[in-house]
Amino acid sequence: MPSAILLAGAVVILWSLLVIGMRAALFNFGVQPWTLALAVQICGGAALLLAAGIGSLPLEPIRRWATWAIGGLRVVTTCAFTTALLYASAGQVSVLTTINVLIAMLGVFLVFRRGRQPMEIPGILLMLGGLALLIGQLDGGWSNLAVRYILLSETSVVIASLLAERHPDNLGDRRQRLALTGFVTLLSACGLLVLWVAAAALLTEAAIGPDIEAVTATLASPWLWLMAFILGAMLRGPGTYGAFLLTARLGADGYMLGMAAMPPLVMGLEQAASSFALVPKPQSALADLAVAAIVIAGGVWVVAARYRRR
Repeated sequence: MPSAILLAGAVVILWSLLVIGMRAALFNFGVQPWTLALAVQICGGAALLLAAGIGSLPLEPIRRWATWAIGGLRVVTTCAFTTALLYASAGQVSVLTTINVLIAMLGVFLVFRRGRQPMEIPGILLMLGGLALLIGQLDGGWSNLAVRYILLSETSVVIASLLAERHPDNLGDRRQRLALTGFVTLLSACGLLVLWVAAAALLTEAAIGPDIEAVTATLASPWLWLMAFILGAMLRGPGTYGAFLLTARLGADGYMLGMAAMPPLVMGLEQAASSFALVPKPQSALADLAVAAIVIAGGVWVVAARYRRR
């Protein structure tokens, strides 16, 4: 258990830094969200495969359907989450993502028949109440696009985590897991590119993704690849590996519960970054922090109830 707590803390730090880094890149360098997401995933996936050892790279993960399914779901997650950052602050988005705890609890019950105990119910209600308060504070409330994008993003995250929990390569050794996470990340990048091409060909009147000229100009920028290396190889790659390892140890719902600790860290980092004009200054940081406290209190209650049973 102590090692799992340390691992969860490390993953929370990596994902929090990634959220702030993505938001800073979007607002300071004029990068299109999907283009940045593509470059970050390429760098992150390449770093993971290099760590697995290109000369003797395990190829089993790429032959399994679950690997392709997880990669496809992460395309949805990446697009939806990155776009949500345009409609709410990083702190608000991080609190909204804790809805994945509740979605995961439903998912593990439906798939693995792991139910909840009565002692966990007050914590679940606290989390629901906190999320409802946050959504009420957003511009437009439930109609705010950030809410819709996060619901789509986190549902995809949970389904991918359910697949990862029982994935043979995630339950294998370190090199198998590195290969799995590397292939998943690169498959996500390829899926993102395919989605662009399909949208451009089939939905000519819709403003989905950047046009070809914008992609070419952005991808030719050395600044994009510098940001992608920092965010992808140093944050997203290790964060993805840690997330899969944590899912294998604690299950999909345990992983999501650990990630519920992200909001206060993201909010603190966002405040610090805004003081250097790296991201827009959060407009309601105190209110968001109060809501985050309610959500986290609910998560702590669930963890305490679960630990008590053991």
